[in-house]
Amino acid sequence: MTKSEIREPRQARSIEKKKKIAEAGFKLFCEKGFHHTDTNEIAKEAGVSIGIVYHYFKDKKAIFLAVMDQVSPKVDSEIIKQLHLSKDKKELGPFLSDIIDKDIKLHIITKSPHEEFQAMSHSDPDVAEYMNHYKNQFLSAIVDALPSLGFSISNADEKADMIYHMIDQYCDAVALNKRDRINYDDMKVLLIETILNLLNLDILN
Repeated sequence: MTKSEIREPRQARSIEKKKKIAEAGFKLFCEKGFHHTDTNEIAKEAGVSIGIVYHYFKDKKAIFLAVMDQVSPKVDSEIIKQLHLSKDKKELGPFLSDIIDKDIKLHIITKSPHEEFQAMSHSDPDVAEYMNHYKNQFLSAIVDALPSLGFSISNADEKADMIYHMIDQYCDAVALNKRDRINYDDMKVLLIETILNLLNLDILN
């Protein structure tokens, strides 16, 4: 099936079917990993024919990207609302702590596909492009919202990028690569202190 034949569902039933295929892929990717799962298994798990899978997805990688798009954290109205309520360092600390805890849980739940996704980002242009697009979208949404929420932060784009990577590295370590000599609760406190010091924010009135 060529790329032009891939269907973008519009009716509720078709949208639900595509979502069900992605959910089946997510379940199997978490259980077996991307490379040990095939589309026939995904079709069986979703309760559809292999032909239906290929109506909505070009290949297994397309399902994988759809899965990561569904489980990746999103900048939505609730997060912006939380940010709006965190206008000083006393409130930003708990906000950051909550974001970090949620990210760790996501890393643990998606351990197998997450590790493969990271590895594929270095060898697969489509995955690398997806990750870059997601990161840009994620960080731009935060940075663009700051002035309207009353935050004044110098070099906001650069600092947002640094913070993104610091949190991601910490969550990777806690969820995937813990070292015996590290107290990760203490490290979390240090991480949040470092982020707050890096921000050194002023509040616009």
